[in-house]
Amino acid sequence: MSESRITDGATLRHSRILGMLKMINDSEGATSLDIQSFMLAKFGLKHKTTIDYIRECWLSGFIVEDHGKWIVTQKFKRSPFI
Repeated sequence: MSESRITDGATLRHSRILGMLKMINDSEGATSLDIQSFMLAKFGLKHKTTIDYIRECWLSGFIVEDHGKWIVTQKFKRSPFI
């Protein structure tokens, strides 16, 4: 008998946001369009949902905009998520 893995909405959202932040960090910055394209290809997210994620991460202090690109902050780099 195999076990089925059930993922709730919060866990799924958390993994998507971490994926987005890691992509921004690994790219050393990304435009909103770059992030939207990544999130669509990897998770199938609509652009509006991705913009909501970007806004939430900005309000949380995990990303800032620098010359048209989003970059992760030291607050995120110090977190245990990376």
